[in-house]
Amino acid sequence: MTTAAPADANTALIRWGSFYGDSDFELTFPAGWDVNVHEPAGGDDIGEDGIAAAFDNPIGSPPIRELARGKRSACIVVDDLTRPTPASRLAPRVIEELLEAGIEANSILILAGVANHRQMTREDFVLKVGEEVASNYELRSHFSWANCDFVGETSRGTPIHLNSEFLAAEVRILIGSIVPHNKTGFSGGAKLVLPGVAHIDTAAAWHGPEGPTTGLVETASESRLDAEEAARLAGVDCIVNVIPNIQRGIAGLVVGDLVEAHRAGVEIARRTYTTKLPAGVDVCVLSSYPKDAEYQQTGRGFHPILTAAEPIVRPGGTIILAGSTVEGAGFHSLYGRGMAFYGGGGGRSFDGEPDLVYFMPGLHRNGLPPGARDRIVLLHEWSEVERWLRDKHGAAASVAVFPAATIQLAEEVCV
Repeated sequence: MTTAAPADANTALIRWGSFYGDSDFELTFPAGWDVNVHEPAGGDDIGEDGIAAAFDNPIGSPPIRELARGKRSACIVVDDLTRPTPASRLAPRVIEELLEAGIEANSILILAGVANHRQMTREDFVLKVGEEVASNYELRSHFSWANCDFVGETSRGTPIHLNSEFLAAEVRILIGSIVPHNKTGFSGGAKLVLPGVAHIDTAAAWHGPEGPTTGLVETASESRLDAEEAARLAGVDCIVNVIPNIQRGIAGLVVGDLVEAHRAGVEIARRTYTTKLPAGVDVCVLSSYPKDAEYQQTGRGFHPILTAAEPIVRPGGTIILAGSTVEGAGFHSLYGRGMAFYGGGGGRSFDGEPDLVYFMPGLHRNGLPPGARDRIVLLHEWSEVERWLRDKHGAAASVAVFPAATIQLAEEVCV
């Protein structure tokens, strides 16, 4: 789909295709336009030495090999492909420590905490945990309608029904990532329990209009605290959480207690994701990477705009949300089309009423909520986007490009 840029064009790169290539995608703009790329502070990959150091120095808990000593079974929960966690670099180390503790390989379950997303195939597991782990350990996807047991209620009254195989294991470990999230402030930690391995009724109580309050980048929203109570009821032993950089490498890694380690990881995340934001530009391009594979997740790409102290785009400007949408519209058994919380609304609105253009090659117009189909411009080729922009903005315009906007936040919310 990428074509050679015209000799007189401005160019910029955005990240593209999380778990489906993880590449740079080149955008072209008319000559004479003022194009600036705004990257997060980021961080280099910590490498294998950094991974080893995090496992050897857990936060708020003993090392996994000590936690597991004398135990007979373990369940390792991993997130699905809608999350950027490179579990293929982490699961082998977790398994190594479990084996060292004396747990046999056939007593280790790799459970995909898909929450209310689609089931994972074997090919998905290979992408997530690697061929060796996928070929040598039992794999299972959580299914939220069945195979769950009641473990109690949280202090705010959320009934907690969780995956029975997860509960049956004597060691319970969560492998996830800490990225900005509109419900729990940041993802990771206990979120792989609630809603990750929770029953549909529990998830509905937590997600629904009567559920706990939410807040983007809030460290301890009601939703976060409720999930942590659920994880304590479940007896989670340890979390292994990455802070990804824009290459989906590991800028930071925390191992340990589900609250203490998570909070330490959030501090790394704030430093990693902080971004200097412009104000009043004509055009803003937001790449929804590393949550760009399905439309259901691409709205996370609005994070720079949602955390900005003043509008990034001038009144009447243009916001472009970009995502590979390799999996099309995606699936969610609460918020998906026809499900209990399906809104069918017109999509987000912003001050100054900018035009919204979705550059999503894998999305059919019918994948948009009904109220958005006439309001949002959906285009499948970047050449179409460039032509649309030129027609609207003419010979001169200012452009701000965010190459991995899902993990980019305003400086003001990162201090």
